[in-house]
Amino acid sequence: EPLRIANRMAGRKLYAWRIVSKDGKPVRASCGVAVIADARITPFANGARLPFSSVLVCSGIGAEHYEDREVFSWLRSIARKGVDIGAICTGSHILARAGLLAGYRCTIHWENLSGFAEAFPDVDVAAHLFAIDRNRFTCSGGTAGLDMMLHLISQQHGEELAAKVSEQCLLDQIRRSHSSQRMPLNVRLG
Repeated sequence: EPLRIANRMAGRKLYAWRIVSKDGKPVRASCGVAVIADARITPFANGARLPFSSVLVCSGIGAEHYEDREVFSWLRSIARKGVDIGAICTGSHILARAGLLAGYRCTIHWENLSGFAEAFPDVDVAAHLFAIDRNRFTCSGGTAGLDMMLHLISQQHGEELAAKVSEQCLLDQIRRSHSSQRMPLNVRLG
């Protein structure tokens, strides 16, 4: 949504996206909604120019159990071609299981933080809203995806555009990556 709004506020196409699944079939989200894919993952010939510069892995409940060698191999192959790779919420589990976060800083939803840190000691994981480390970008889920995209829009097209997108999303502030994932105790307890 922030990318769509950025295109609208800029008055031109800055971003384009496609939904991709392993087999091109719809994928059911954790909430039960079927997400229709535009395409399936496909191998790319050596030297072939990829039709995208970034891939964002979206996942929810149960990602720590996800195991698919074909998907992991595809993610590694596009990483070797220089594609920026990101994850939303528990998608960090998938990237780590594919070997794409070793030596990188990342984040994951606070409910998964300790188990993730134990399972992947070679990954620098923190309880931040989002983390951007070289060509890897991850966020902790929920509205943190919006915060991460606003940050990327700001880096790529300036703070003024990011502020316009934030206002369209009815946000009164753009949170920073190191902002806490959890509400302060006094707010949680009322």
